[in-house]
Amino acid sequence: MNPVRIGTRSSPLALWQARKVAHLLETSGISTKIIEITSSGDRSVGGDLATSVGQFVHGIDEELLTGKIDVAVHSSKDVPTFETPGISHFSYLERGCTSDVLLSQRTGKSTTLAEVLASNASTTLPDVLASLDRGATIGTVSGRRQSFLLSQRPDLLPLAVRGQVQTRLLRLKQGRVDALVLAEVGLKRLHEDGALEDWMLALSCQRIDEAQWPTAPGQGAISVHCATDRFEEMSGFRKVLNHTATEKEVLSEREQLQHLGGGCLFPAGIRSESGRLNVKVSPKNWRDLHCRGESFHTLDYNGPVEDFVAQAPEQKAEPPLVVNDGRQLISTLNSERLAMRLQSEGIRVVNHPVLDLQPLKGNWPHLNLDTISDRRKWPLLLLTSPFAARCAAEISESIPEYRRIQWVAIGEGTARACFKLGITASICGRARNSKDFATYIRENIEPTNLLLLPQSNRADDSFAEALKQSGFEVQRWIGYENKTKKVDSFSSSKDDVLLLSSPSSALAWVDNSLPIASTILVMGESTKAQLEKMEQFSESNVQVLKGPTADYITQWWNETGEQ
Repeated sequence: MNPVRIGTRSSPLALWQARKVAHLLETSGISTKIIEITSSGDRSVGGDLATSVGQFVHGIDEELLTGKIDVAVHSSKDVPTFETPGISHFSYLERGCTSDVLLSQRTGKSTTLAEVLASNASTTLPDVLASLDRGATIGTVSGRRQSFLLSQRPDLLPLAVRGQVQTRLLRLKQGRVDALVLAEVGLKRLHEDGALEDWMLALSCQRIDEAQWPTAPGQGAISVHCATDRFEEMSGFRKVLNHTATEKEVLSEREQLQHLGGGCLFPAGIRSESGRLNVKVSPKNWRDLHCRGESFHTLDYNGPVEDFVAQAPEQKAEPPLVVNDGRQLISTLNSERLAMRLQSEGIRVVNHPVLDLQPLKGNWPHLNLDTISDRRKWPLLLLTSPFAARCAAEISESIPEYRRIQWVAIGEGTARACFKLGITASICGRARNSKDFATYIRENIEPTNLLLLPQSNRADDSFAEALKQSGFEVQRWIGYENKTKKVDSFSSSKDDVLLLSSPSSALAWVDNSLPIASTILVMGESTKAQLEKMEQFSESNVQVLKGPTADYITQWWNETGEQ
């Protein structure tokens, strides 16, 4: 008899799963051969996981239909809920642990990853969240994990940390993110193989209490597929591989997920065990609500399977808060999230955007990523403003290669703009201006990657030149135009404050002959420098924002109000 050909991805975890299947078959006297296959998920390092359902599965399953492999091995949580024509699930191996863990750099007497893996202790979700600083960056592209975190801590900033588990842990060590959320089962399996280095095991770790943070449907289970027309032929293998209790649990979880109307990327945690369900589901529009600055609530259930009513929660956006009294902040930023946050602090905000963004699609170069075999050397896309993020998202609809690479945001506002557009930035420079951004890149990114830099028609090349002088290869182009938007004039009081988001906004403000406030807040030294060149602002008191925009404005507003 020919050996059973087992198709799998080539990552250490995927190979662990394939070897597990091979071991069970060979223990029963069935010879095997593992065949490694590259999936579309392995050909992306960007933060657009949410738009590619089944990207780690389909490429492997396709080889079942070609006859290149006999069975395909997957993590059950990655398998879409809809059936793929010609493909059948035929076995679920005994499930491993289903918890998520939060990892961070070790501080004080915190428990280590090694200690958590050797114990059964969990940490309550409030205590886990309390360990994170305000505005902390969290490495995860999972909609379930992102939504659960942001429903409790909207100040947190998700970033995309992709790749093998060891790569993600290295990014944590390098400071790319403040914390990571990972499935415990993968770490446990790698530890069993001796694949986790001592420094990895010494990271601070907390196992999140599953009662408050239910697993992704199928997490911890291994799914084995075959071609539908060979299902009967594979029935003997099913007797060797299938674990009945695991199959019952996973099928129940997937069934509930289907009833909720979601797939494997739906923001839902569902754990089925011994006839009971533990469920947490975020609203479908959780991302929009969060990006507007609104809180949102999850549906939570813990009880018998038969009593659960599978209905995804719905939450409509609230009308903007209205603050009628006192001085007002006139903002060119046009950020709903910023306005909502400030108005919740009693600050009256009026948005007056004065720029229109027009992408220059013909200027964006096509990327030939498949000629670069080492994904670590793929280009990085530098985004210097929310406008640049909006433009990149629009361009990536027609040039999808941009969604496969890492997006590097200058600061929190630009990273959140990416997030609003459905793409999680991979790196946030936390910089207030291009000079600080260049410093961050020089100190945190190796000069082995081409840096792609789309800028506006009003930007100069000083940022690109600073990077080149630091040894980076930079490809710069004019990616979009900032055009002055015609705005009708309006009246303002002497106490009103103007927030100018960029030098271009200052120029457009004057082009529209809009009222000049006596006090002006600007986002960056470059905007202040532009105002100093313009006679119209010569009598204004100009101050540069220092620190996160909403926090700084709130503090400044309260202090100046008291004065």
